[in-house]
Amino acid sequence: MSDIDALCQTLKEDVNWSPFFTIVKHIGDDLNGRKDRFDKSDVLEMALEGCSDKCVKWVDVVGWDHEVQLHDMKLNVEMKSQKFCLYTKKGNLKKKSSSIKIMNSLGDASKRSRNDVLRFDSLLIVDTGNPSSFSCALIQKSEIKDTWLDFSKDGVTLQAPTSALTFVRSPTDIEIEERSIQNSYKDLKAQAQRKYFEQFIKG
Repeated sequence: MSDIDALCQTLKEDVNWSPFFTIVKHIGDDLNGRKDRFDKSDVLEMALEGCSDKCVKWVDVVGWDHEVQLHDMKLNVEMKSQKFCLYTKKGNLKKKSSSIKIMNSLGDASKRSRNDVLRFDSLLIVDTGNPSSFSCALIQKSEIKDTWLDFSKDGVTLQAPTSALTFVRSPTDIEIEERSIQNSYKDLKAQAQRKYFEQFIKG
């Protein structure tokens, strides 16, 4: 079994994707603002660890977000999420993924190299659009062709044929759970911030 097949099997068997995508649906567009996007990525990356059977560890290092322990090896996995990047709003599989930013260069990316960008073993692409598009797929670093990478802007983007991806979950595999959630992430974050500074102003 290849590394990508072993990784795919582990993510299929040991990650509970329905709660993960229930979290995605509950967040919705609430964290799409400029100041909230880093929180959103952190929450989803932590959620993947939380929905796994301890096989996925969120490490958040430069170059990859997770480490996945297989039987005899550990793989570094970068996770990128985007709305309707794999499927359309109506649930049709795209021939190519959307252009997915895999690195922010904070300036001209034209002098970046493949090795600067692809530090992970595998890339996990997560479609967070709607229940008709919720899905995730893998691609190994070695399978990413240079022609799929765009270094011409202020970051490096990837657009790959979906036929080159190994799908972990498709929309028909996901069951969104009905949950009564009282507080949004932003509400809880604001409460935590208030509790922090109130330590300094209350006698």
